[in-house]
Amino acid sequence: MIDYDEHIDDELKKMNEGGSSIKKRAAEAIHLGDPITTIKLRKPVTIGGETSVATCLELMREERIGCLLITEDEKVIGIFTERDIIRRIVGKNLDHDDIDVSDYMTYDPDTLTSDSPLAFALNYMVLGGYRHVPVVDENNVAVACLSIKDVVKHIGNHYFSEIVNLPPIPKNPGWATVDGG
Repeated sequence: MIDYDEHIDDELKKMNEGGSSIKKRAAEAIHLGDPITTIKLRKPVTIGGETSVATCLELMREERIGCLLITEDEKVIGIFTERDIIRRIVGKNLDHDDIDVSDYMTYDPDTLTSDSPLAFALNYMVLGGYRHVPVVDENNVAVACLSIKDVVKHIGNHYFSEIVNLPPIPKNPGWATVDGG
């Protein structure tokens, strides 16, 4: 039987031979008690509920984003995500120019505030199965949209040199196969 712990320890030792600062910098990468605003967040892209799905799709493609926040009088009333597109629109032979996003968005999405701790936000996303969560002020006006991609990018930026300097092939050749052995 293969002792995976031993192999993992060997891999970590090999990665750390060059004096890696992973352990030293772990506390710098992410403080779970800090508010979510410590992560660099994009301004939200907002639209009205009467916007056509075709326009939404084009906007999402142009902006390279996975969701749009739907607002009415500047207040968040819904969210339209890639998941909504796949689950509610794809394969139904709908004319995207003739349908409004309000018919396919998720109404009254769960939101966070800027002072929400990052740990709470991550737990919220995991338990709710969310990839995107609107960040709103006390008046329910969109301030940002937290994406799981933002969190991963934030952590990746702190470990950039360690990530790009990983050995190309694991020390244990059995790990290179799909089934691990």
